[in-house]
Amino acid sequence: MNKLELLIAWRYLGAQRKSLFVSLIGIFSMLGVSIGVFALVVALAAVNGFEEEVTAQMIGKDAHFELMAYNGEPIVAYDSLINEVRTRDPSMVAASPFIIYKVGISSKKVNDGIVIYGIDQETAKGVTDIHKYMKWGSYSVDSLEDMGGTLRPGIILGSGLANRLRVVVGDKLVLQTFQSPDEMVGAGGPKMMMCVVSGIFETGTYEYDGNLAYVGIPQLQKLLGMGDAVSGIQFRVQDHWKAGESADSVGSWLTYPYYVLDWKTKNITLLKWMNYEKFIVAAVICLIILVAAFNIISSLIMVVIDKTKEIGILRSMGFSKGGVMRVFMLMGSFIGVGGTVVGGTIGLVLCKLQEAYHFIKLPGDVYVIPYFPISVHLLDVILIFVIGIVLCVLSTLLPAWKASRLDPVGAIRHE
Repeated sequence: MNKLELLIAWRYLGAQRKSLFVSLIGIFSMLGVSIGVFALVVALAAVNGFEEEVTAQMIGKDAHFELMAYNGEPIVAYDSLINEVRTRDPSMVAASPFIIYKVGISSKKVNDGIVIYGIDQETAKGVTDIHKYMKWGSYSVDSLEDMGGTLRPGIILGSGLANRLRVVVGDKLVLQTFQSPDEMVGAGGPKMMMCVVSGIFETGTYEYDGNLAYVGIPQLQKLLGMGDAVSGIQFRVQDHWKAGESADSVGSWLTYPYYVLDWKTKNITLLKWMNYEKFIVAAVICLIILVAAFNIISSLIMVVIDKTKEIGILRSMGFSKGGVMRVFMLMGSFIGVGGTVVGGTIGLVLCKLQEAYHFIKLPGDVYVIPYFPISVHLLDVILIFVIGIVLCVLSTLLPAWKASRLDPVGAIRHE
């Protein structure tokens, strides 16, 4: 490849202005590449953004892994289990016991069913980030005085649940256990406990904000009649992506009836779906670039037909077949590179604006986050640019080869 070939390719590309039809095909080819690259940049950034946001939501509100007993059996000697896990695995940075149960909840105006967590508010800070999402009140499950001056257990609610129950900080709520028909025979009815709303959190995830509440472990143990037992133990490790390895390590020496479950296993279906989605989105949008590449083939074939006489003159003056082929490959490459750079640049600018200002909003009751998430990965951008340019260069091979095979004498006589 030399300067003459570059000059001829550039002049041929500009000379297409003399033929409106050929020129339009070239312009539309470049626009097609730009649109395909733009769509691919934005789509992959959006998929990455959703994946990162959902992952952050999961690991922020759930522990990295949990230790529980089969069949929902309560765990009594949880302090010794925590100490043993920490002794065997130094990657553990925090641990906290918890109770999880489904109960009924009632305010003055609304009755509902929720998932209630019993937590130790101090140690729970180390394994989950609920305390970082407090919007009203305080992160406290200690006893508080109600309006009448009576001490009641504190309860922390999600904002969606608080709205549904129509309560604010300081209002009273009643928790009650569910009972099966067999348990109700001869029993005195469900057990109840009155609480005072001490705080309301808002994570931005509808499923959490609308269905979860937190109280102290002793209060929930008393309501459920669990004695000193808990449902399980939550752990946090140094690297959440290695939580599965830590869980496997603990599970290798843990004996029945205990088992461990890491956050990736709990959400395996969602994580697999996000990986498949990224691949499918990329594959489908690549078809747009592929269609644009076919347009480049059409454009170059039209140029070859239009420039047949000029090609013959170049060949008769000693221009090699390889030189002719490189000229037309350069023409298609200019279209492909130009379209890729333009589309990729516009896509990156739009992504950065959305990443900074979140001007595209999403309904929180439908999606797990309130805005359209964007995360641009350098490797994805490089891969998109490479795919766009390679497809466009490959599309030039057929018309470039056809041009190089023209007979010089026949090409000069062509009119």
